[in-house]
Amino acid sequence: MKRLFVFLILLFPFAAAAVDHRMALDELVVQGSALEETLPSELSAYGADLEVIEGEQLEQTGVSDVGQALQGSVPGLYLNPRTGRGDYSDISIQGSRSQDVLWLVDGVRINNRLFGGTSPLDSISTHMIERIEVLKGGQGLFYGTQAVAGVVNIVLRRPSEESEGNLTGAVGTLGDRRLAGHVSDGNEHGRWLVFGEHDHSDGYRPYRNDAWQANARRQQRGFSRRSYGGRYRLDAGKGKSLNALFLRNDVEADYPRPADNFKSVNDRDEHIISLKWDHQVTEQSGYFIKTYFHDWWTDYTRLGMDTDGNVSIIDDRSEWGFEDYGVNVTGRHILDGGSELLAGIDYQRYRGKDEVVDIASRSEAVTAGFVQVRPKLAFSPSTHLAIGARYNHAEFGGSHSIWNLSLGQPLPAGLELQASLGTNFRLPTADELFRVTDDGANGNENLEPEQSLNANLTVSGPLGQSIQWRLGGFYREIEDLIGRRNGRFVNTADTTRVRGGEAGLRIDGGHGWKFSINATYARARNKGASGQIDDIPEWYANASLGWEGNSRGWQLNARHTGDMATTLEDFGQQSYGNRTLFDASAWLEFGANGANRLTLRLENLTDREYANGISQSATPDDDPFRYETLGPPRNAQLEYSRSF
Repeated sequence: MKRLFVFLILLFPFAAAAVDHRMALDELVVQGSALEETLPSELSAYGADLEVIEGEQLEQTGVSDVGQALQGSVPGLYLNPRTGRGDYSDISIQGSRSQDVLWLVDGVRINNRLFGGTSPLDSISTHMIERIEVLKGGQGLFYGTQAVAGVVNIVLRRPSEESEGNLTGAVGTLGDRRLAGHVSDGNEHGRWLVFGEHDHSDGYRPYRNDAWQANARRQQRGFSRRSYGGRYRLDAGKGKSLNALFLRNDVEADYPRPADNFKSVNDRDEHIISLKWDHQVTEQSGYFIKTYFHDWWTDYTRLGMDTDGNVSIIDDRSEWGFEDYGVNVTGRHILDGGSELLAGIDYQRYRGKDEVVDIASRSEAVTAGFVQVRPKLAFSPSTHLAIGARYNHAEFGGSHSIWNLSLGQPLPAGLELQASLGTNFRLPTADELFRVTDDGANGNENLEPEQSLNANLTVSGPLGQSIQWRLGGFYREIEDLIGRRNGRFVNTADTTRVRGGEAGLRIDGGHGWKFSINATYARARNKGASGQIDDIPEWYANASLGWEGNSRGWQLNARHTGDMATTLEDFGQQSYGNRTLFDASAWLEFGANGANRLTLRLENLTDREYANGISQSATPDDDPFRYETLGPPRNAQLEYSRSF
């Protein structure tokens, strides 16, 4: 602890410093935006691999779910919503496990540190999304635990300079009904935005007919999602601004089971609240202070059923979930020679419990300090070099440090090189720390974090005026893996190694034509194992062909997933995957200034029946059986949007 406080004291003078956002980072120029908002773009200029999905793209393709938005849109990212929209999703960035990816909303962590493997996508809709930023590779320097393979930051719409609004309605063939809207305005007291959305889907049956047992009702997997909230921005003088966010999500999501189930449902409440002060002190320095609160609590109800149709209560609104709050102070200072220094302090407090799998209510504080130096090289002014370190102290998981080195370098013939090398970490989850079973405690409060070494290298460039290409490679090694030995979680001697590459090509063909294709190979192996890690594909690829005019356009998408496997206790390794799926969308704008928009989205065009995963359960006679979870069948969604 003494070393931590000394480190933080040394950092604090720099945390009172920031940048004049009107200055250029050579090729990168950021105008009038806060440091936190521009950080992903700046990290990209200094060697990080960044992909951005703009809100306009979401509107034109008609997606209403973050999982849908990310499927097939980001090279190197594989995402598998288990039963379609509004469900948990498995994600892999460059061959990673789901727990190696950090999710943010406007920079606020939404997959809690103690429940790190729980994806939050079932409670986030797309109507209020301005863009989605995906930073690939280890990002623990600024973002902390779990950013081992990357960060997905969902950036919400901000209050506009002018009065404006939008109203959107949609229907679909899976019993979809959606109504959403927002209004933005302002005066001398600040700018504000309020929004709301109701999204419902009856869903579909996620199992084949022969999987349903006699003691299970054939329940569809549907959901109802209600979101509302607002944003406020006050420009409090030259270089000063105050930003506030409030978001509430209420979700009722069905959770079908093929055996011993009459009804299962998650009834969830979520709040995200943040308050941020930005202050550009001088032309060379400034800072921001951000506080936040996030909670995500679920009442889980499960009613069992026997073969005679008698219903019993298994879980009666059993509570599980978490809450986080914290503060971050980050600043930047530009030295006289043009070099930059970023530094900050991060404090986060977590609390979580789970009455379903018997994790008692526990809380933890994590404190960190971080610094990054961006030297200006007189002999190579176009070089963007960054060197950084982070010191982290957790009440559970101990103290440790990580480092990062990254480089963005223009090359001859219009080529660009991006490279990064560094260490990262994943703190143990509540399940690994505190879980208790009928056989006794199998959590371990003395667990150390998993440690990783990451390397990424990408080269990109043009072929003529209309073609862009990129080639990249990545390597990740994770040690101190957390696993179960004799019924208890421990840090094992096992090692995971991931290596692979990406290739992509994008063509703007003129006359509105566009084409893109990318492919990823990720070899993910545990030490001594000959096969791929469960549920991570070795190969996956995406392609898109579209045309866009002044007021209309269409797009056809294809995504291929190679072979995967999962290991079941009673059946061993089971293979699935090896599928190619097609989606299509078309949009038309009409009326004054294109204020009206019609969007048609078609999902799974060929109506292919495919497995998103394989699991096992028990028959009424207590015999194990294997079953597949099916992806969505062919369906259509029609949306009308009116802007004013």
